[in-house]
Amino acid sequence: MKFWPSNSHRLFPVLAVALLSMSVMSATCESNPEEARTLDFDKESLEAAKQDWKTTASRLGNTYTYIRVQGSMTGETYVTLVRFEKGELTARIYKRLKVGVKDGKRQVEIREAWMATRGMKKLFGGEGGFPGLSMEELYESCQSEVLSRDIEKNHVGLAADARGVLKRCYYSPKMCADDCGKSYDVSHFYEESPSDDILKEYVKGPAIELKY
Repeated sequence: MKFWPSNSHRLFPVLAVALLSMSVMSATCESNPEEARTLDFDKESLEAAKQDWKTTASRLGNTYTYIRVQGSMTGETYVTLVRFEKGELTARIYKRLKVGVKDGKRQVEIREAWMATRGMKKLFGGEGGFPGLSMEELYESCQSEVLSRDIEKNHVGLAADARGVLKRCYYSPKMCADDCGKSYDVSHFYEESPSDDILKEYVKGPAIELKY
C-alpha cells in the first residue's frame, strides 16, 4: 500500500520551504524586544548594540529604570535599582537580602535596605551595591573592563536585547571559584520612572523585581 503518490519526491522541497517559512514567520511574530540576544565578544557587536540603545534612549527621553543583581558565596544577594529622569540620576536603591528556609518554606530576610534621592551622598555610589551608572556608562565600562579580557582564560558573556539594553557583560577567570570577575548585567529594565512613593514601597519588600 502506498501512502504517497509516485511524484511525492517533488513535494518534499515544497513542503520544506513551506515549513521553513512558517517557522520564520512564527519566530518573527513571537520575537520579544526584551529578550537577550547573545553577541559576538567584540567591540563591533557592542557598538551595534549601543546604537540600538541610542535609539531607545531618544524614544524614552532618557527616562528609565533598571535593576542589577549580584550574588555572593555567603548566600546573600545584593540588589541595586537606579532611576533616570531625562538623563539625570534621581534615585538609587540598595537591598541586601538573605534567602533561607524555615519550617520547609522559603524565606527572604532583608538585612539592609535604603533609598537615596537628589541631594543625598549615597545617590551616585560609594556605599552599598553598584554605582548609579547610566546605560551609556555601563557600555563604556563593559568595553574597557570586560572586552579586554582573554577569552581563553576567562568565562565571558555579552548580550543585549533589541532595545540595546545591556543584559549581559561579564568575565570570570576560569581558575577562580569565588567572586573574582566583574559584571555589568542588567536583570530588569523599565521604560519609565516610578514615583518616589512606589520606590519607597519597593525598599520595604524582599522582592528583587519591581512590580506596580
